[in-house]
Amino acid sequence: MFRSGLEESSPGLKLPCVPHLGEFNGGQEYKLAQTISAVRFMREPHDKIPPDGFNLIMRRDHVQDVETYIVLHDMQNLRDWLYTKGKPYVVNILFHAWLFPDLPYRGEASTNIETAIFCSEGVFPINDPSGAAKILKKQEQKVWVKDKVYMCMGPDVTKVRVDRHRLICTFWSLCIPEGGERAIVTKHILLNENQTHICKEIHASCTQLTEVSVPSILQHLQKLLTAVQAATKRLSLLMARCESAFEGVALDDDTQKARFLEGSTDPFKVWEEQLGLLDRSVVESHSKAQRPAPLLSEMLRRKVYEELGRQQKGKCSPDDQEVVDLGEHAFLTSASCRDRAQAVHKVLIACIHDLEAFAEGNAEMLSVEGVTA
Repeated sequence: MFRSGLEESSPGLKLPCVPHLGEFNGGQEYKLAQTISAVRFMREPHDKIPPDGFNLIMRRDHVQDVETYIVLHDMQNLRDWLYTKGKPYVVNILFHAWLFPDLPYRGEASTNIETAIFCSEGVFPINDPSGAAKILKKQEQKVWVKDKVYMCMGPDVTKVRVDRHRLICTFWSLCIPEGGERAIVTKHILLNENQTHICKEIHASCTQLTEVSVPSILQHLQKLLTAVQAATKRLSLLMARCESAFEGVALDDDTQKARFLEGSTDPFKVWEEQLGLLDRSVVESHSKAQRPAPLLSEMLRRKVYEELGRQQKGKCSPDDQEVVDLGEHAFLTSASCRDRAQAVHKVLIACIHDLEAFAEGNAEMLSVEGVTA
């Protein structure tokens, strides 16, 4: 039913034979996100593919075999590297290890492929010849040797943009080698932060899938459900406290004492305090110099700014820095407390939904004989 996607590796690339995410780095050594786990579906893999992807495959009559995977990526180190270099959160989808599973060290290879992405949440196609698209697009995948020693992958294609301030992003990718009879379809799950307590627990549940077996899958689903329940409870409390503060509702457990506040509790201080509590589990060695990518608290803060900015600017692309800056100014100066409360509510609800969708999606895809943990 299942098989680990990490079992087979390309000897020359020293990478598991699954799609990876990384940054081209000017043609030097690729900066790769860590692949936490990968599961290949051995029984009826077509059934796992969403209709959008299945329709794309049906447009190529020569495709006779499909491999379907779910791959979990830890993006923390890659995000830190991108922030250090001042680069946008744009990454490449790398199919090289799957395309060239027998490539020897210092071997070279090249092939043309057709790629597409679909069913994405927090991941966006790039309107550029080098970008991935929602339709099948011809691109090249190549491996060469630099200085007779270093294995290099390229070119700088199949690029996607990732939402900088979303905790969990997902998308599906499709790769069909030109004229080939097999294709690979992959659900990518991107965990963008692993430093705070909430994120550490979710990350720990994903490591259960390193060795794929029925017990490990059930353990993963159980740990993931427990971690998501704890995370949603914590985020719900944060949302309720901050929303109530901005709405002017007394923050007292005793409902008999509930009353409208008259400046006795500063809602901005409540907001900052609650965000700070999210970071309480971050190790002391963590610093902005070592981990420049924002923590969950800052990601939520900027999402709130973005929500307020979008209300003012109207229709705009997701994760637009101009919109974030506009919303930050509004949050700190001109927005009403009601607008601030609504923005906090909408952002936290969306984050909770992402976590719950992650757990439900894994439970559905990794069901064992119709029974899940």
